[in-house]
Amino acid sequence: MPSLTRRELLAVAGLAVLGLSAPSARATPVDPKALNELEESLQGSLLRPGSPDYAALATPRNLRFAATMPEAVVLCAGTEDVAATVAWANKTQTPFAIRGGGHNYADASSSRGIVLATRMMNVATVEGTTLRSQAGVRNADLAKLLPQGGTGRLLLPGGNCPAVGVVGLTLGGGIGPNARWAGLTADRLRKVTMVTADGSVVTAGDTENPDLFWALRGGAGGNYWVVTDLEYELVEVPVNRAVTALITAAGRDAALAATMAFQKVLADNGRQVSGTLRLGHAGGDVEIRIRMQALATEAEAHDMLAPLLSVPGVDAALTERPWWDVYAWYTTAPTPSYSFWDRSLFAEDYLNEDVVARAIEVVRRFPANGDSERRGAMGLYGWVGEAVTDIAPGDTAYIHRSAKVLVEMSAGWATPAQSMWPDTPIPPDIRDWEQNLWEVLLPQSTGRSYQNFPDPLLGDWARSYYGDNLARLQVVKAAWDPRCLFTHPQGIPLPG
Repeated sequence: MPSLTRRELLAVAGLAVLGLSAPSARATPVDPKALNELEESLQGSLLRPGSPDYAALATPRNLRFAATMPEAVVLCAGTEDVAATVAWANKTQTPFAIRGGGHNYADASSSRGIVLATRMMNVATVEGTTLRSQAGVRNADLAKLLPQGGTGRLLLPGGNCPAVGVVGLTLGGGIGPNARWAGLTADRLRKVTMVTADGSVVTAGDTENPDLFWALRGGAGGNYWVVTDLEYELVEVPVNRAVTALITAAGRDAALAATMAFQKVLADNGRQVSGTLRLGHAGGDVEIRIRMQALATEAEAHDMLAPLLSVPGVDAALTERPWWDVYAWYTTAPTPSYSFWDRSLFAEDYLNEDVVARAIEVVRRFPANGDSERRGAMGLYGWVGEAVTDIAPGDTAYIHRSAKVLVEMSAGWATPAQSMWPDTPIPPDIRDWEQNLWEVLLPQSTGRSYQNFPDPLLGDWARSYYGDNLARLQVVKAAWDPRCLFTHPQGIPLPG
């Protein structure tokens, strides 16, 4: 049994306070004898409600779906356990969800049947430029492995959240702070081992099952298989030192000027600069927080970021650091689970000043109502474009190659003491607020959304996530999972 992380312990504590330590809604009960048979076949373990660590491993990261709790969590020790569990679910017709090392924004990794968890499968090794990773490895594990005491020169580009699993990150594409110079996580993938719907263990790569390999790079998780092992070709870090920049400001005028300057810095500096911007509400106005990295010296970074640094009212801290210190600086801190709704839109051009001004006005009016647990923000991810465009949209399942910016709209709120079935509703005023923000941003976007930020309320979600690649993904689905054993609310549909 793996030890729990701080985030998971916080989640358990939060659930106890909320009265959610046991499932508040059950699936049609699974035959206990059948569960016992499954348990006896495992090298890993099977956790039922009341078992130690059940709540931490079963509860969704997004407490909006905390009512969706399984009859059991199957904690797989290896590929044989995964294959046995898939075969058992097929035989008993038990619904299941796959949960890798991390979490899902929505309910795609939750089930009222069983949760098939690969968390124990968390070994990763580097040999030459090849990274071999089991399915339970998370960003936090790679953050320990790749630096090699500060002497490491090889990187797998990925996200900055320690709790994100490498499988889910990869299958949805995998944007992150280094994507503009190193590409997506999926772009470094070379080979995958997985268990398919008929219980077979297969591998996929450029020459072996190339249709599956194409779909693996952007087709998202839970659609065709359970991934057990991955191989990546790591990329060499281009610098020994780089610069981090934290830039903040308050007020509408400063926020507007800083947002436009942020986009200009991205446009002018290509693969050398990346960053994220967050617009939040504060005391009836707005505040802005920008985090950037520059593959440059501190003097060079000051020149690159000059449009931002010259905005009246901004406070900026630029620091030149060793590369792996920059990597660690960009890592987010663990936070307890909470209820939230995230939406996203890609744009093929930077947002114009009128749209940004209108969006800022919506952010300013977020209905916090004096509740400290309510939060709302708009984010701009400068983790797209540049090296991501080196691969054509049809060469992998990830369609969003031409985007220059990803816009995120997010809101969070307190989870009620008694979670409702099937989930905790979005407060109506927050729903109206986020819809208003969506309507402001939609006209300047592609209308497409990031599949790793799944939104259960997204209309025409399949085309929003996959665009023109949807039809080919459906052909792969029909070939490898014609009975839809692998399914979830936004799973790839069969053709027709």
